[in-house]
Amino acid sequence: MHVVVVGGGAAGMSTASRVKRLKPDAKVTVIEKTRWVSFALCGIPYLAGCIVKRVDDLLHYKPEEFIKKRGINIAFESEVVEADPSAKTLTYIDRRTGRETTIEWDYLVLATGAKSKAPKIWPEINSYENVFYIKHLETGDEIRRYALRPGVEKAVVIGSGYVGLEIAENLARLGLKVTVVEALDRVAPYILDPDLSEKLHAILKANGIEVLTGAPVREFVGHEGKARKIVTDKGDVEGDLFVVGVGIEPNVELGKKMGVRIGETGAIWTDDQLHTSIADVFAVGDVAEHTDIVTGKRVWRPFAQIANKMGYVAGTVIAGRDARFPGSVGTSAFKVFDVVVARTGLNVSQAHEAGFDPVEAVVVGNSKPHYMPGRVQVHLKLVADRETGRILGAQALGDESVFWRINVVASLLTTKATVWDLFFTDLGYAPTLSPVWDPLIVSARILMRSLGERPSKS
Repeated sequence: MHVVVVGGGAAGMSTASRVKRLKPDAKVTVIEKTRWVSFALCGIPYLAGCIVKRVDDLLHYKPEEFIKKRGINIAFESEVVEADPSAKTLTYIDRRTGRETTIEWDYLVLATGAKSKAPKIWPEINSYENVFYIKHLETGDEIRRYALRPGVEKAVVIGSGYVGLEIAENLARLGLKVTVVEALDRVAPYILDPDLSEKLHAILKANGIEVLTGAPVREFVGHEGKARKIVTDKGDVEGDLFVVGVGIEPNVELGKKMGVRIGETGAIWTDDQLHTSIADVFAVGDVAEHTDIVTGKRVWRPFAQIANKMGYVAGTVIAGRDARFPGSVGTSAFKVFDVVVARTGLNVSQAHEAGFDPVEAVVVGNSKPHYMPGRVQVHLKLVADRETGRILGAQALGDESVFWRINVVASLLTTKATVWDLFFTDLGYAPTLSPVWDPLIVSARILMRSLGERPSKS
């Protein structure tokens, strides 16, 4: 059995490793367009900020782990130029030598990931040496080297999502004056509701980050190979270094050439075993869509934890065993200037759009009891369905403790649990770690005031 995986990121290497674990005699080939596999793109902002010292530190495993210990064949710096699903053949070219190789496969796994939309939105940026967007693992090193050049004093970051804010913090820690430019009316617009977004905005400002919202970028203007400013609806913003942290899309070109079904999200359609619409062809990770557990609708979520699990399931199925990927609930988090932002599931407006009748509890509590030093405020929102009490989502802002609180809610979302389930969850308690009436339990208690002390219907 020959399994060919196109893409050596989290999902691709998870698939390849799972096949080899269950079928040691199987031949597994990974075709990767860069010089690395099993890499952590999420660490790029910290490479840019000198917290991570070397590009190789962002590898989960060295290539030797896969090649020598696991017996996986890897074609580095290679790109697929043709794939014929009817003949089960694939041709790739080694970009270092120009040599083309055609191989046969029994199972093909598309793990081609996602790519930035930045050059599509602003074609001019590729002509400027001081404009960066995430292309590959070395992007973080490229940003760092440019940021540390003499005379580079002001950085402009386009986009205030996860990547944008993490990049902004890291550039500020390098001593640059940073401006974040956001097209919509608030920071982290797809992550936080307006009230929590306002608090995050204030935190950024307190840490010296200038934030310009409601300012879509119309164009980059440059001179002699360098961008000098961006033109926005709220005026021009000048800078020495520009980082675009907005807009990615699934890299579906190869899938389209092969004729696989593209789903309603624009990513490759898959079933719960990660089959595509073509027999013996699978899709995993950021190139594939899946089901939202809360709504039952199709979603595209390019997150590493989802990609790894997709790869695990696909590898298990290819090896002849039964496994299912149930979907995700949309859990995500990031940390900026010692403040953690986390969310899972739906907010109130999303719940309305999905056909629920949502109720919401808003809690401002403490991370520890009032008598303990080191406590900080925790802002928490919990959303549930009015009719059934089913938990629909949560978001939080505070210290690192909000991360585990949101993960508790994510676990309950996965099992379609209710407000009463949350209230009676036996959360651990210790004065140094949490208050006895944890903000999570308080939020459930608040919702029970309108929903009742016990479920009225299942």
